[in-house]
Amino acid sequence: MKIHLLKNFKPLCYNLDKWNMIQSPFLLVTGLSGSGKTTFAQKFAKRHHAICISFDVLKFYNESPKQSQKLLDIFMKKYPAIEKKVFSQWSKSDKLNTNDILYNYYCNVFFDFLMDYSKQHNIKIVLEGIQIFVRLHPSKSVGLPIIIIRSSSINCFLNKLKRDYITKISIF
Repeated sequence: MKIHLLKNFKPLCYNLDKWNMIQSPFLLVTGLSGSGKTTFAQKFAKRHHAICISFDVLKFYNESPKQSQKLLDIFMKKYPAIEKKVFSQWSKSDKLNTNDILYNYYCNVFFDFLMDYSKQHNIKIVLEGIQIFVRLHPSKSVGLPIIIIRSSSINCFLNKLKRDYITKISIF
């Protein structure tokens, strides 16, 4: 597989015909950090009358979209032990890497919660984030509809740099 530093490609789409309440209420959107997953997923969800959830809400609650926060609030009522971790952004580490293990665990539990919630409330969900393949057990995403955003490495890097590191400079 080639790494494309400069060229963007159309997203890869798999199993989109299965995205419905009967076969799968979930559509997964993933790609590199800074590839435009969140923007794409929000527009796609709106166009298809679905709810867009960012997996980043588990680590970056305050910066996450309101819909993601709302569902995580419901989740935290069911699993109150996670609240302290969410609001500390899982930042404390230890020699045994227990926070990383807990984060993996709660990513999987949150995924299951969202799946049940979507079925109970008869809603479709667009779930976006890099954690889909990094944190979730592979059995959870097998056969689900997925869109992979394929922005160039340089484009992703520049977007991430602008988003996370460059602050607005005011000129007098």
